[in-house]
Amino acid sequence: MPSIPIAVGSAEPPRLAIFVAGAGPSGCAFAITAARRGHHVTLVDEGRRRPPWTGESLPAGGGELLESVFGAGVLDGQQQCFGSTSAWGSADLVGHDFMAHWAGAGWYVDRTVLDGRLRHACVAAGVTIVAGNAAEAIDGTRPERPAPDWVIDATGRAGAIAARRGVRQVRVDDQIALVANVRDTSPERVTVVESCAIGWWYSLPVPSGDRVVALLTDADLVTGERRDFWIEQLAQSDHLQSYVDAAPQEVSAYPAGTAYRDPLAGDDWLAVGDAAVAFDPLSSQGLITGIVMAAHAAVALDAGPQARADWEADYRVVLDEHLQARSAFWQAEQRWPDAPYWSRRRPQA
Repeated sequence: MPSIPIAVGSAEPPRLAIFVAGAGPSGCAFAITAARRGHHVTLVDEGRRRPPWTGESLPAGGGELLESVFGAGVLDGQQQCFGSTSAWGSADLVGHDFMAHWAGAGWYVDRTVLDGRLRHACVAAGVTIVAGNAAEAIDGTRPERPAPDWVIDATGRAGAIAARRGVRQVRVDDQIALVANVRDTSPERVTVVESCAIGWWYSLPVPSGDRVVALLTDADLVTGERRDFWIEQLAQSDHLQSYVDAAPQEVSAYPAGTAYRDPLAGDDWLAVGDAAVAFDPLSSQGLITGIVMAAHAAVALDAGPQARADWEADYRVVLDEHLQARSAFWQAEQRWPDAPYWSRRRPQA
């Protein structure tokens, strides 16, 4: 990821009136950074938006980046991650010890707890949080707050602001995640990745003591009821089934492919987080990249058109690097060359 200068000092007048649509991590990162630079920021909390996965992870060094934006203490009560294990390219599990990583340990986070702390940090920085929806951020204002100079789309993959303005979303694939929460029966609380004929499994513990187990596959490959399909596929796994001692009550489906908006910004709007670029979970970079790039966008916003163009170019670099790394991972798995999920990801002659 390009070096991101996150300035938190006061900006020079004039102060901008900014509406941020969406109060997830990227929306909060933009809001708190802009408020610290002296702008009038209204964070529109869409209470109806779909809850995120119960658990997510921050890569090695991600905790420090998160605290650089929101301040110390935002990860209190979360759980550090010291390693992972994967079966990719063969049936053998290979361990990866984060203690040997130059950036140190990663983190497992409970998103409900984390999101609440991030919103609290925004309020402490002077951000006004209101209940509403994306349409209000575009079409409506109230007498007690000024009309926005800028609208920030932080509405997730839906990209409500960008979509309303006719900005296309480029979907690289139609991957989805079938996600269940189960009781964690493993003595080692580590991330587990296991490829399979229909896609791959991704599992991580959460601070509550449970474990998230997700099957990543293409939407058209799911047959029958998704819970039944999830259970059937788990029974065929080499390793993940040992982490689940009872069938889950519910299996939820989430879009999980790589997608991006083109362009990422206009004359008075800008997209951040998944509304800008949504990453394949295999990279474990979506959460921290969304936060850091949103904070960068807030710095660039009042620095002029060239700074915003540079920010968008940086985001394109991050996306290109992600796609290259993603392709390398796909090519490392050659056990099911004719299976649809894998053949779709093989370079065409």
